[in-house]
Amino acid sequence: MREELKSQGFEVITVAEDTKGAAACEPFIQAANPTHPSLLDPQHVVAELYNTKNVPAIFWINEEGRIVRANDPIYVLRRNRETGEATVNQAYLDGVRDWVEKGDKSLYLHDDNAIKWRRGQPDRADLQAMAHFRLGIYLYGKGDEQAAIIQFKKAHALKPNNWNYKRQAWNLGDAQRDYGTTFQEARNDPAAQPFYLPLDLPQPPRA
Repeated sequence: MREELKSQGFEVITVAEDTKGAAACEPFIQAANPTHPSLLDPQHVVAELYNTKNVPAIFWINEEGRIVRANDPIYVLRRNRETGEATVNQAYLDGVRDWVEKGDKSLYLHDDNAIKWRRGQPDRADLQAMAHFRLGIYLYGKGDEQAAIIQFKKAHALKPNNWNYKRQAWNLGDAQRDYGTTFQEARNDPAAQPFYLPLDLPQPPRA
């Protein structure tokens, strides 16, 4: 899509949120061989700035630097792990094409209220959880994994619906051993909802 639309000023930027940085992300980036900028964010700064709670989270940003569509939980391409068959979300890509063509007149843009709702406003518990998570990352980097787990658990308790915190902590250790849970058990926990925000993709007008 980038190659298709770049002559119209369109750019794609991907950001990998992973404390292990290049060691964890570069093999996937190299396998994908992207032509767009692929950034690493081991400190999870982008997730904090955009107040995201899970991945993927896609934002559309216009030429003025303004968010016009926020926090879409969409995989543009999904691959069947058993068959290897790839499925492309053409409806979403068509929405991007519509935006590039029509700009602010695109029906796929979110209004200010929707953007505010989809981004949310960090509260006191968010800020406390963020501090514990940051400290956990720091301690893990210093080699004190047990102290890091304590901080990650505090972040999870304060914000059980922040799946970025859970995914990262579990990836650095073992969910069952260190946190007494499995992904599916945590997924079914009512306190951990919503797992994803609704996509809210409008139907295109009939021709």
